[in-house]
Amino acid sequence: MTTASTASPAFTARPAIGLVAAISVIFIWSGWLVASRAGVQSALTVYDIMAFRFGIASLIALPVVLYLKSWRGMTVQQIVVTSLIMGIPYTLILFTAFEVAPAAHAAVFMNGVLPALTMLLGLLLFSERPGKQQLLGAALVIVGAGFAAFGSAGFDIATTWWGDLLFIIAGGFFAVYMVLNRMWHLSMTQIWLCGSIMNAIVYVPVWWLFLPSGISQTPHDQLILQMTYQGIVPNIIGMVLIAVAVRHIGAALTAAMMSGVPAVGSLLGYIFLGESLTWLGILSLIILTPGIILASMPLRKKVPVVA
Repeated sequence: MTTASTASPAFTARPAIGLVAAISVIFIWSGWLVASRAGVQSALTVYDIMAFRFGIASLIALPVVLYLKSWRGMTVQQIVVTSLIMGIPYTLILFTAFEVAPAAHAAVFMNGVLPALTMLLGLLLFSERPGKQQLLGAALVIVGAGFAAFGSAGFDIATTWWGDLLFIIAGGFFAVYMVLNRMWHLSMTQIWLCGSIMNAIVYVPVWWLFLPSGISQTPHDQLILQMTYQGIVPNIIGMVLIAVAVRHIGAALTAAMMSGVPAVGSLLGYIFLGESLTWLGILSLIILTPGIILASMPLRKKVPVVA
């Protein structure tokens, strides 16, 4: 069995599979946002959570990756770039944002920038020009995100804006990841290799030797939650489902489907973390969700009329 990094000529897109994968991601990603916010509010450090993410996932993925030799079919450049996009820089930015901004903001600002950035990358890399409905959607996203900043769990100009900015940057990393999947057709085990194992090799020894840890001060139930959710959900399940969705329904429609994350993430943040959601926050979701859908809708190709 081999893992090719290029698309097979016999590959047939199955939209039903892509839609199921994208819907699954909505709930998985929303739950992960809430779990991550709870993690950084505990005695655990950001560095501990990153160690769980890479270390535990790599232990699960390593036997499969070694057996299938998943690095075959990938260039050194592809391995390095994919590992960086999915790895330490992205995760450090994201978990630092969780320390100063609520989970609802992560849902809004991370997912809010995905359609606009996917649109921009599509223009630069594939010469896909946005249509009027996409530009309208991008404008609604900006307005909705602005309402969210003031309406979800309050707005502290000294701290929250910084976390929101970091969430936007993290969303940029995620948009690039989706585009790389479209360009390179990464397999499941190649995602595990780059997203987990390569980053664990670099990060875990540094964390163990030099970085502060709060594991000994963390209650066992919170520790088990974080080890399970961070170690399995983002890299072993989440990234793979994103890749499946992108391959079968495209990056733009996948971003549109993930427009459900802000609403679900805000609701879970309210239920499990007690994060308040004011009328401005609710209004932001009402504006943001159709904006993301419009911005992510693929353009209809004009069919030439034959006389």
